[in-house]
Amino acid sequence: MPNIVSFKFNPRELKLNKFIDFYGYCAQWNQNIYVYGKNEAQKVHRLSELLSFILFSHDEECLIVIEGSGIDQTKDYITKHLAGVQTA
Repeated sequence: MPNIVSFKFNPRELKLNKFIDFYGYCAQWNQNIYVYGKNEAQKVHRLSELLSFILFSHDEECLIVIEGSGIDQTKDYITKHLAGVQTA
């Protein structure tokens, strides 16, 4: 079973508090988070990096990839708590 899930989102349409909670959820599972825009890609090591990427991204569509254990639970979390994203 793959240990990766990804989703697309528009940074202007999602609330930061949702991403703060999401980061905490992924940290519980020790999952790796990667963010991709048109001109930027990075592995997220701290919450501030994720929030900076979201706040300063001028892309209409970005991609987040999560890697690690507990991916099925993370998919459920995304579906329940991050309305407005498209699971890729």
